[in-house]
Amino acid sequence: MVIVMRDGRVLQGTAVQIVKGMQDIAFGVERLSLGEYIDWVVGNAQRFESVALRVQGESDEEKAASLVEEMLREGLATRG
Repeated sequence: MVIVMRDGRVLQGTAVQIVKGMQDIAFGVERLSLGEYIDWVVGNAQRFESVALRVQGESDEEKAASLVEEMLREGLATRG
């Protein structure tokens, strides 16, 4: 999968690889687990974009896939 973030950055791979790529370029989140980072993204989307990302899943893989789909649904990213 390839997605283009609103700032023009292109991320590709599995949903987990995409979310880890997002984490790699985010400031101050390097110590968060993948699940904690996903929660951080959801919180910031609500706080700064007034967007409610409805991330679901039990595992990090399911949550990452849900996050990517929600970002696409809400227009925070587009398919590349």
